[in-house]
Amino acid sequence: MKAGGQTWAAGLFADSEIAERFSDDALFASFSRFEQALIRGLAKAGLVADEDATHLVKQIADFEPDGPAIAAAAVRDGVPVPEYVRQLRAHVSGPAKTMLHHGATSQDLMDTAAIETLAAINGILAKRLEILLGLLAALSARDGGNKLEAITRMQPAIPFHAADRIAAWRHPLQSLYDRLPALSDQTRLLQFGGAVGDLQALGGNAHIVAETIASELGLRWPGHSWHSARSPVLAHANWMSELTGTLGKIGQDVALMALRGNQDIQISGGGSSSAMPHKQNPVTAERLVTLARFNATLVSGIHHAQLHELERSGAAWMLEWMILPQICETAGTGLTAASALIGSIQEMGRPA
Repeated sequence: MKAGGQTWAAGLFADSEIAERFSDDALFASFSRFEQALIRGLAKAGLVADEDATHLVKQIADFEPDGPAIAAAAVRDGVPVPEYVRQLRAHVSGPAKTMLHHGATSQDLMDTAAIETLAAINGILAKRLEILLGLLAALSARDGGNKLEAITRMQPAIPFHAADRIAAWRHPLQSLYDRLPALSDQTRLLQFGGAVGDLQALGGNAHIVAETIASELGLRWPGHSWHSARSPVLAHANWMSELTGTLGKIGQDVALMALRGNQDIQISGGGSSSAMPHKQNPVTAERLVTLARFNATLVSGIHHAQLHELERSGAAWMLEWMILPQICETAGTGLTAASALIGSIQEMGRPA
């Protein structure tokens, strides 16, 4: 994620591991899996001979799309699928060629790819959350008995312990971690609706084809399309915004503690100032605050993208594509930065 064309900012905000999940290669790999699963579903429904389906599936698996041509055509089509399918049709041969992409539409491939991407990102975030929770537990074990002064409404309150403040950081993160498996399970939904969402091109075979595709992809078929109902995407975006908000609270607390001085916290590796060489700025803490505010802004955009007119919206869909990768990268970057911040704490509070 770049700040415009400013590559210097990439280290502050980008997450290459998560960005890779939104790459062209990842998208086209998902398209290929969908088209292979669709042919197997058509074969199971008796619409394609098994031998022909096997031949076609192998050809789909061997297909290497022309990415630049797809990118150029997407400006015209507003979506990469039509050019992908055109190239794929030119690549395959055999009696079942006419059944390629039968019963599906562009949104089925795009939304299913998004769900697969989010599932992969969930795995990344879960591992990073585990690391952060472990660091917080270790910090509490080391410094939890140290004294701190509680602050309420920006005024000194009463004495308490470092463990109390650490717990206020850790508990919401633990809750987010505990909720992630259910979120993943509830949203691993196949998107399959065909031209207008009712799978009419497949008639009475629609259910068996859909169930086969879902089984092949490790997803769940909800029994209907969700072309204009964006709850799976919204659920993920909301969770990630809550995550970055929780991390931002940690960053804000650490920055304020650093302002109060060594009696509250001592941190290594602060950022330098061009004018005041004595300073060690709490840059990583500040990043967490910025990332939290950025995702809080982006999640509003995802809710705007919920508004599809009638059966499908091109405009709302494009907005979702613009925003969702940034929300995911911001969440990933936040977790990495938070672990670095907690790891940099040399001492929290004063020994009792």
